[in-house]
Amino acid sequence: MNTFWYVIKVLPGKERQLNEQYNMQISLGNIKNIKRFICPTETEFVMVKEKKVLREKVIYGGYLYFEANKEMNEDELKEISSIPNIMGMMGDKKPLLLRKSDVEKIIKDDLLEEHKNNKKMSVNIGSSVTICDGPFSGFIGTVSSVENDKVDVDVKIFGRTTPVTLSVNQIKNQN
Repeated sequence: MNTFWYVIKVLPGKERQLNEQYNMQISLGNIKNIKRFICPTETEFVMVKEKKVLREKVIYGGYLYFEANKEMNEDELKEISSIPNIMGMMGDKKPLLLRKSDVEKIIKDDLLEEHKNNKKMSVNIGSSVTICDGPFSGFIGTVSSVENDKVDVDVKIFGRTTPVTLSVNQIKNQN
């Protein structure tokens, strides 16, 4: 079934709460013409009291995405923009319909048939990366090979180039 995706602006920091609230309203039948709202998140390691903790982080602060069964007309979109805590919609007067390729990159969801992982695609052989997790945290290296979630990085340790195998989550591209 073909679905249509739109973006709305919400209060930053309230994305998860509003996502749950709006999905509850959909299940109660108070919001019509929308299948579901999504708040894209990713997991990351953060240091809390000198311990590494896995947390879920909102990727796009201040934005929620919603899925509709049909392309919505102007009256339906105005009705959605009048829902409490929605600050606006992406687009000029009428919200922009997201392209399928954008949805595959943004929404990480089991219900989507295909999903493209931005992080995997951005790691290229020869690119310079910073290691952000593990015993080599803070080191800068060059990607020598990429295979699924594993990345081989050449790191200079004591003046010698040493190959280190890491997961994609342990590195970030250097700007």
